[in-house]
Amino acid sequence: MKKSIITILAATTLSAGALTGAAFADSNDTAEIAAFQKAQHDVIAGIKAAETASGGKAVSAEFDHENGAGLWEVETVNGTKYAEVRIDAATGNVVSTKDKSDRDDAVTPQMLGAPLADLASKAAATGAGKVMSIEAEHDDGKFRGIEVEILKADGTVHDFILGAADGKLTPAVEGRDDQNMTGENNG
Repeated sequence: MKKSIITILAATTLSAGALTGAAFADSNDTAEIAAFQKAQHDVIAGIKAAETASGGKAVSAEFDHENGAGLWEVETVNGTKYAEVRIDAATGNVVSTKDKSDRDDAVTPQMLGAPLADLASKAAATGAGKVMSIEAEHDDGKFRGIEVEILKADGTVHDFILGAADGKLTPAVEGRDDQNMTGENNG
């Protein structure tokens, strides 16, 4: 009996903690979405500003917010040099540039099949929304696809895999080992 009560108390505590974490995550997502919707510069402007600042080609771009301010975090590659360039989403100005050459994943612009700004443009048009993030997914050095997060007009965020050649979006399915990143069934 004592063991059952302890188990129930532990489960209740875990559930309450999970609910608190979920509420925090939802609140954080809501704040990020609100900052994203206020951003004056979209992902394409962020990519172009980062490429100009670093002299490289973008391989990923993600919207983030800090203290209510929106930022584009864009990773670029110039030869073997990787950089993270942070762009103010309100002004389009470079906030910081950080060397990221110590990365263990080797995403190159060639893996994407097209410039990242072009891919983001295709994703926005096909997905009927605004791109919040776009990046190459790879596993053990193998290119698996281009993951895109799109904010729809109704305020919902959807994850997709983008076909670089055809611009087709396939809904991303998390936790599916039998499906590769391009949406093809392997089994």
